[in-house]
Amino acid sequence: MLVHAILPLVFASAPTYQPPPRAVVNEYTTSDGHRTRWTSVTYTLPNGETAEVVIVADDTNRGDGYLYVDGEAIAHTSWDAATGVSNWASSDPAASELAQAALVALGGEAGAELLDAFAGDSQTFKCSAWGKKVLRAGKYIWAGVVASTTVACCAAFPACGLCAGAGAAAAGIGTDALEDYCD
Repeated sequence: MLVHAILPLVFASAPTYQPPPRAVVNEYTTSDGHRTRWTSVTYTLPNGETAEVVIVADDTNRGDGYLYVDGEAIAHTSWDAATGVSNWASSDPAASELAQAALVALGGEAGAELLDAFAGDSQTFKCSAWGKKVLRAGKYIWAGVVASTTVACCAAFPACGLCAGAGAAAAGIGTDALEDYCD
């Protein structure tokens, strides 16, 4: 009888498999001649939903960043060196818990994957004129996406301290990764 009581507890508490984050990076030139770099990371949240973060930046030191959970927009940031940062965060109370889970992952493996892919490992890219602009824009875009996600997380979620802590961790890894360019 004891075995029958313990086995359901063991199997009920077994962790579910979460695949590692998957980052994709690519570059292209727009029709008006701007060289652009984009990166996205897709990762699974503990509740099984899929989060995706996208950063797009070009050689004019501008770009956008997005956070989606199962296709629902949670946060958006635009950056332009001339006008600064513009942020948007979902005010939907249901988005708050999704933002929390997404934000915690961004302070860890998912954020590291995205930033490693975006920054690249080539000093040639990091030291090039266009690479410096892309990385500088990426730094502002990353900070904006993290800040907007933190705002969405705190909107209806009672543990805003957790949101702030996760946001600070994610902001820190972004600053470290995206300031690694040549001056």
